[in-house]
Amino acid sequence: MKPNLILHLIFAFIFLFFPPALFAQKTDIEVTNTNGVWAITGKKQILTFKESDLSIRIKAGNTNWNMVPSGSNDLIVKRNGKEFTVRLADAGKRNVEKYSPGFKTGVLITLENWKGTDCKLYLTLALEGPDEDLVFDVAAEEKQTVVRQLNWPTALDGSAVDYTVLSNVRGVLLPRNWPKPYHPIRSSEPDGSIKKTDRSELQSNVIEDWSMSWWGFQKGKSAMMVIIETPDDAAYQFNHPAGGPTVIGPRWRASLGKLTYTRTGRMCFMPEGNYVQMAKRYRKYAKETGLFVSLQEKIALNPRVKQVIGTPIIRSGILTDYKAGSDRWKRDTGTRYRLTTFDQRGEEFKQWKQKGLNNLMVVLTGWPKLGYDRQHPDVLPPAPAAGGYEGMQRLQNTLKDLGYLFVLHDQYRDYYVDAPSFNTQFAIHEEDSIKPPAIFPGTRFGDFKEGVIPYMDYWDGGKMSYLSGKFMLGHVKKNYQGMFDHNIHPNGSYMDVFGYVPPDEDFNPQHPSTRTEALRDRIRVYHWARTNLGIVGTEAACDWTVPYVDFSSPLNSRNGIPIPLWDLVYHEAILTTYNPADLRGLLTAGLPQIGRGFEMNKENLDLIKRMSELNKRLAFTEMTLHEFLDDNYRKERTVFADGSTITVDWDKKTVEIRPE
Repeated sequence: MKPNLILHLIFAFIFLFFPPALFAQKTDIEVTNTNGVWAITGKKQILTFKESDLSIRIKAGNTNWNMVPSGSNDLIVKRNGKEFTVRLADAGKRNVEKYSPGFKTGVLITLENWKGTDCKLYLTLALEGPDEDLVFDVAAEEKQTVVRQLNWPTALDGSAVDYTVLSNVRGVLLPRNWPKPYHPIRSSEPDGSIKKTDRSELQSNVIEDWSMSWWGFQKGKSAMMVIIETPDDAAYQFNHPAGGPTVIGPRWRASLGKLTYTRTGRMCFMPEGNYVQMAKRYRKYAKETGLFVSLQEKIALNPRVKQVIGTPIIRSGILTDYKAGSDRWKRDTGTRYRLTTFDQRGEEFKQWKQKGLNNLMVVLTGWPKLGYDRQHPDVLPPAPAAGGYEGMQRLQNTLKDLGYLFVLHDQYRDYYVDAPSFNTQFAIHEEDSIKPPAIFPGTRFGDFKEGVIPYMDYWDGGKMSYLSGKFMLGHVKKNYQGMFDHNIHPNGSYMDVFGYVPPDEDFNPQHPSTRTEALRDRIRVYHWARTNLGIVGTEAACDWTVPYVDFSSPLNSRNGIPIPLWDLVYHEAILTTYNPADLRGLLTAGLPQIGRGFEMNKENLDLIKRMSELNKRLAFTEMTLHEFLDDNYRKERTVFADGSTITVDWDKKTVEIRPE
């Protein structure tokens, strides 16, 4: 008998007498239903879900983590042009069943038949992996009724939480009983409350709201964190009144008016841990998803990036000329016009070299034809009043001779109405002409609409709208080719606002764009700059920028207790700049950035050199630990993988580096 035939007979015998179910992978997670109370039971976590009120309770080890009850504002839907709120637990029809795609196990919850709606929600709760993370998914079947906003899972009950850990700016620890009101928006009153004029939403991809797509909680020795795996159209519910407690939970926003696609997040539980372990868990997630790209990897792609390590940075201006009649022109009458020629800057940097500043990266601002923040995206020729193409070329050559790096500060989002190429056809369109503008930062500084086009008048250049991301790269190529044609070849580009402001939806039917597509448009600009220039910088930085950017400007917390979450995750993936005198820059081994009006004397030069040398030593080294050494959070220490420790005493204004 042929061998293949024998094998076929053996397999036939096995499957005839032993059903395939016997060979299915055994799971340690059980799903049971007792009178409408569902239990998802694993070895580490037990989740209880109640059909009647949709309440969720989680027992992780000896710690309970409970969600607040379903509320009247769980869901915002739109039908026949009208929006209204819905309580999830008021669904007229609901169904719960076991859910097991093969690698996670839990329940699928189907909700529908709210009064006046014809949409359907699909919600899943499932334990996944050896750590038994609780993974939650949200999807909708949208017909005449569409989902505009969904708060699910509901916020964590923070009444027994000791600390909330927020990735606002570079990291904030917020005690439950923190005495001030806390709001992630930076434009706050002295007491911590948000300014009444600020309508900005707490959305992802705004560094002051969340620089990374996670937040967490500490209760005793235990910890829990929430990772948002689909952050592009995410936000969060948030409230912290004076004295607490903190309320925070996921919020899913519409994409071009609808929920559209599946939204996902996960809760990770730690029997023992704090913000350090949470940050390391997110670091693992960032590596697995491609968000973490190390500086060593970036240097392998472009060796010029190595020159940035330990090199101090300065933003050096050429021309400031507020547009007459603009809001800034009216607000700031003392500095409406300021000019330093390209040649004058060159002479200044020659003197700095003579005084002992051996390395420097010059990020040149105000070089466009009318100066800083004027007529973007049509910026050529370089400021004629400062020397034009020839003057900029001379400055470039001077910096090269000095061994200094030459990088241009650039901008491709603000779209000024007096730019020669301005046309509302290429500006961001909002969904309708009725609602107030929703685009950040106009929601902070004052904005208005003309039809469906949002505008603001706050910066140097006056009235502006926002350029659709689909046209950014074309303008980048146009402008840099114009400089290449005049033998001006910068070493890199610092893209203003890209890392700070959230992506823009565009409802223009000629070039509609989701927030995800808008991020891709910015990424295309970063890629072009990397390939054709070299060094890439950005204003602030959210974690979506990390794979494409080498350095970013800082942003510090104005409330709560600052903690270096960003560096615990991304320290050796992106460089962050600090004032040379800022002890926090030493605590995190940051890169020194020289401010305006800097005096090149021995004292300041020593500060620069100290931070530069520390950055050279630790730029490629993981930050492994941060800890407070007293109960008042006035003395703290960071530890790096090579054993280096940096201790800061804020009262004494001292820093101790070991080894020095």
